[in-house]
Amino acid sequence: MQKTGFKIVVMVLLVGLIATLAYMLVKGPEKKIGVLKKAPDFKLENLDGKTVTLADTAGKAKLVYFYFSYCPDVCPPTTYNLSKIQDALVKKGVFGTKTALLSITFDPTRDTPERLKEFSSRFHPDYKGWYFLRGDEAYTADLAKKFDVLVAKDPKTGNFTHTNLFLLVDGKGDVRTYYSGNDENIDIEGIANDLIQVSKES
Repeated sequence: MQKTGFKIVVMVLLVGLIATLAYMLVKGPEKKIGVLKKAPDFKLENLDGKTVTLADTAGKAKLVYFYFSYCPDVCPPTTYNLSKIQDALVKKGVFGTKTALLSITFDPTRDTPERLKEFSSRFHPDYKGWYFLRGDEAYTADLAKKFDVLVAKDPKTGNFTHTNLFLLVDGKGDVRTYYSGNDENIDIEGIANDLIQVSKES
């Protein structure tokens, strides 16, 4: 029964992902200049145990990514792409001052601060602008849902199925667009330029 329930949840997640990607394709460039919704505020902890809120990054354009470090497939390569976006923003002289990255784990039991320090160190992060955040599991799952990222935990393995998206949030706290973390032809420079363009509007 539990196994059947999990399969149903996974199917719902896949349908949600397809619907989101279809929406992205239909809206195209128009979506990048419009406001989709207000981003929910939050209170999470960084790697040093300090509280970080969305308001703490006010005035900065940022990418918000929900993941877990024990992810067996999509999370590590997506995090690697985020590191390339970081590098592009560093070269343009805007990382940490006008732009930021927020990586939020929904697996805090296994993703301890020590584990996240080890995981994040693989991607040469600049912690002045790249925040690796954690909080209560139920809280972060609910937060992901408010960001339109669906998450389901497999009770058997403890792993998660989730929509692999990261979201562009502007300096005023509005969600502007989504990017697929599964895109093999992801436009690193294009996303960096989107962040810069949006940062100028704040």
